[in-house]
Amino acid sequence: FFVSFYVLLFTARMESNSCSYSATTVRNGLISGYTAGICGIIIGHPLDSLKVLLQTAAVGTAPGSSVRPSTKVVSSSNFVISRASSTAAAAAVLTQPSRLTAGKRTLTSLYAGVTGPLLTVGLIQSINFAVYDSVRRVLYERQLRSVNDNGVMLGNCLPDDYLHYDHLQNVAIASFISGGATSFLTSPITMIKTKQQILQWSFRKAIQDTLSRGNSRLKLQNFYTGFGIHFCCDAFGRSLYMFTYEFLKRSISERQHVDNESKRASPANLSIPQRMICAASAGMACWTFIYPADLIRSRLYSQSLLSQSIPTTMDGIRLAQQLVRETGFRSLYRGMPISVARAGPVAAAILPVYDYMLDMIS
Repeated sequence: FFVSFYVLLFTARMESNSCSYSATTVRNGLISGYTAGICGIIIGHPLDSLKVLLQTAAVGTAPGSSVRPSTKVVSSSNFVISRASSTAAAAAVLTQPSRLTAGKRTLTSLYAGVTGPLLTVGLIQSINFAVYDSVRRVLYERQLRSVNDNGVMLGNCLPDDYLHYDHLQNVAIASFISGGATSFLTSPITMIKTKQQILQWSFRKAIQDTLSRGNSRLKLQNFYTGFGIHFCCDAFGRSLYMFTYEFLKRSISERQHVDNESKRASPANLSIPQRMICAASAGMACWTFIYPADLIRSRLYSQSLLSQSIPTTMDGIRLAQQLVRETGFRSLYRGMPISVARAGPVAAAILPVYDYMLDMIS
């Protein structure tokens, strides 16, 4: 949180020139990120709810149990659904009564928990993309100050050159920093959203339940259950996400450059469908990589509903080891097809919208 606002406040004081960052560029990043974030929530939330329900189905013990997260709470019988196909598992989750809620779920209930993300994701994504954009500009300036292969001078570069010609390692570093910084903001929202999706609670009730857990006087830490795992999902996942997106865009633009020697190879020349394909591929690759950590995170949030004690990151590691011992590595990928299917259209909406908005207002 502090890193995010430090970067925003620092960049706001800089004067705008060529490839440099300024208050205007930060504003552009905020607007573009806000618009892209809202689009992603509207498209992806139902499948996100289904993913969480598959991850947490038949987890833990009966309500009111005093079993601690570090003790054995998962048995192989909990994975009956996981041995079925993802389609059959999804149908079972939707049609069978939940063990923590009364009655069957409806398709409308898949939008449970959308309140928090709708109210906050725009702001969080705007900060995320603004930090990402600012760090990329800083790294690109350093890149230009050194002797490079193209011989580009800082004073001669165009304002958007950093978007197309910076090193891919700059993209990975900038997205890692932005994802890690905003993870302090996304952890409470993710936990509240997960509880709403599992129990179909209201936003207010999920917050009240989180505050009532644990014996510590500092109730704020309840919103950071298993934060180490959440940080890895956000930081490393974001880094792979943006790196893959930029890599695919540049690979396609280089092939187009071979066909048309008169144009300089630039991702700026890509069409919207091409950007959507690159974004969808990046989103699916990212979720394939971080899915085991995301599953453990959802399990920790689910277990926090069954005990007054607050699970820690180490509890998450022990839970992962237990799942692998009892049911093999496949148990860490339960429900992954749903997540990958969700990641494609969501990323195909978010990243092209961000690119388009940034190009339009810059």
